[in-house]
Order: sequence, then C-alpha cells, then structure tokens
Amino acid sequence: MQPGVLLLLLLMSYMGVPLLAHKLEVNHEKAIVALNSLLLESTRTVPANPSVHIALRLSEKHNLQEEQTYLRRLKTDLRSLLSRSEQGSRPFTGLVALHLLALRVSCQDLQEKRQALLYLKNKLSAERNHTIYHQVPLTNYYQYSLGVLALCVNDIRIDHSVLSGLVPHDHHQHHHHHHSVDTLAAAVLALKCMRESTVPGRDVWMYSTERRLKAQQAINKLMEKIRRRWTSNGDVGNIYSTPLALQALLATGDTKRWLKGKINLLNKSKQGAFQNPMALSQLLPVLYRKTYLDIGQMDCRSESDELRRVDLEPLEPELSSQPEFVYVSVKERNLATTYTARVPLINQMSLLKVLQAASKNDSNFNFKTEQTLWGPFLSSVNHVPGQDDARTYWRLSSGAHTSLIEGIQDYLPQPGEHILLQLSSF
Repeated sequence: MQPGVLLLLLLMSYMGVPLLAHKLEVNHEKAIVALNSLLLESTRTVPANPSVHIALRLSEKHNLQEEQTYLRRLKTDLRSLLSRSEQGSRPFTGLVALHLLALRVSCQDLQEKRQALLYLKNKLSAERNHTIYHQVPLTNYYQYSLGVLALCVNDIRIDHSVLSGLVPHDHHQHHHHHHSVDTLAAAVLALKCMRESTVPGRDVWMYSTERRLKAQQAINKLMEKIRRRWTSNGDVGNIYSTPLALQALLATGDTKRWLKGKINLLNKSKQGAFQNPMALSQLLPVLYRKTYLDIGQMDCRSESDELRRVDLEPLEPELSSQPEFVYVSVKERNLATTYTARVPLINQMSLLKVLQAASKNDSNFNFKTEQTLWGPFLSSVNHVPGQDDARTYWRLSSGAHTSLIEGIQDYLPQPGEHILLQLSSF
C-alpha cells in the first residue's frame, strides 16, 4: 500500500472518531433531556418526592417556576413530617435527609432548615447509639449515610462518634459485608463529603488530618467492594442500584467506569427501565455527570429556564380478542400455598392492578400497601403483615426463582406468568 494512502486512511479514521463521538453526544443529550422532561412531568403526582426535586435541581436545564412550586409542596410535607415525628412515630432519618438535600440544592437559608437539621442531628445520635448496643442502626446504614451526607452538604459539623459509626471497624467488618450496592455508595458519598469539608468562609479543613485519613481508608475499602460487584456491561448490583454506584465511581475519579455505566443506563432507559419517578430521579444526576456532592456547591444563579413538560401521547389500548391470564399465588413462611388465582390480563396491567382485580373477584384474597417514595409497597397479604421487628416481608417473584426488582405499580406481568407472593425473612 502506498504511504500516501495509508496516511489518508489514518487521517480519515482520526477525523471519524470525534465526529462519531459528537454524534453520540448529541443523541445522548437528546435522550437525557427527554428523561429530564419526563421527570418534570412526574411532579404532578402526589406525594411530592424530595429525590425528584434534587434531580431536577442538579440537571442542566430547568423549569424554574415548576421547581419553585414543587419546593413549596416539599416544605409543607416536611413540616407535617417533623410534627408527626414529635408524636414519637418511627424515625424518618433517610426521608428528612433527602428533604435537607432538597433544601440545600435550592439554596434555602439556615433558618428554613433549622428544625430539620436539629431533628437529623438527634436521629443520627440515636442511630449511632443503637449501633453500639445492637450492631445495627435504628433504621439502616443507607439512611444513616444519607443523614451524614445531608448534614455535611449543609456545612454542619458532625460529631465524631456519629462519623465513626460509618467507618467500618475490622471487628464488626461482617456488618458491612452483605451491604447492598446503594448502601455502599451512599456511605462513600457521605465520607467523601466529610473528607473534603472546609469551614464555611475560611480556607481550612473542617476535620482533623487523622479523621480525614480514616475516612479515605474507609472510602478505599468500600470502593473495592463496589468494584467487585461491577460487571463488564456496566451494571453494579442491579439496574436500580447502578446509578448511585456510578455516583460513587464518579466522586472517586473513576470516569472510565462511570462513562461505560452511563451508556449502559441510557440504553436501558430507552427500553423503558426507568419509568418510576424515584428510579428516574436517581438516574438523572449521574447522566449529567453530577453527584450528590455537587449539592453543596450550588449557588442557584443564572440558571437556564427552558425545560418543558413532555406531552405524552396517550397510547391506544390494543384490544386482544383472546383474554390472557396471569396467575397469582400466596405462600406462607412454611412454604405452604394458601391461595391461588387466575386473573384476566387486560391491556398492559401493572401488578398492582392485577392484585386489585384478584381481591375484587375473590373475598378470600386481600392485601394492603404502604406509600413510599418508590410508590406503593406491598405491606400485608391476607391479613398477614410483613413486620420489621420479626424481620419479615412479602417477597415478590416471577415463577419460583426470579425476584422482582420493580415495585407492584411498575411491574407489568406477561400473559401466562405466575406471580408468587411469599412471606420471607430478611
């Protein structure tokens, strides 16, 4: 081959790469903005979700008026949450933490946040004391980490005993072994925030060198575990824990894994994996190359105001001539099947709709749900509730083996599928 031709081929291949990369970027950008609009659309639903607000605020395009309206709703919810907590109901560590992150990402002043900050400081002390006596926090390590992160991005100095509860000590190492990916990631973000904290208005570190070193060692250990769960297609854990894991990878400078994960998640979202507003709210920041650590740097000035809602075309229901069925069974802890039903599947019914149809057709079947940020959660079946103190919950699976990772409102059963509701231990 002549040298000239070779040179030309080389040049063409070089020129092709940035062009292709640019084309991909433009397509990605369109896809990301579409997801952003979809999330904005979800703000019409109740209850308001602080995680959704955080994602809208961390994105590059805004609808400032809608965000303001949503923030007002969140403040109302937070006030009633804090007054409920005074009546001694269960701890809301994670939820109040998300609300505080939402207030900081909207640049609200300390006065606005005072009561919530006090609540969270007290709850984190309670979480820590519970860990000392019972080896587990009052809620769980995920909420504990979110709590530390929320105080940290709001420039509140955190008591060292609370911090040491987040750093895995070698003698109770086994507690951190079986943590889920999103728990590991939340702990990484909390520790990283604390390690980089400076005293407001001064150029000095907030924590001692020794404390910052301990945090860094803990981050390294936790990241090792996250990387062990990394698969070559870009998933970490399952698809819904991946976005937080990517935040941890991004925060610790692993941009190579972050980019691979981002492309994987974009493809999954095109296949409709992120319809749930909570899941979408965890996905969006990391697509914009943002993490929850960026919340502490927000100054809320000169933001674009160009994001609009998507007007989604209503899908024409396809009428199938033949009714198709889905089967539902209930199993006790001793594995005895106590109930089975065949439910006609009409159009695209969610699992929630299927369960509602089953209980309408048959007085022997009933269930209860609890509202969570992820949507309705199956809390009780046939008068048997899942109980935290007994460490039981209703596990959902398709067939005998495949656990469902979506909630009952998001999961769409297929014709002929067998859905199993089983009381299980955690």
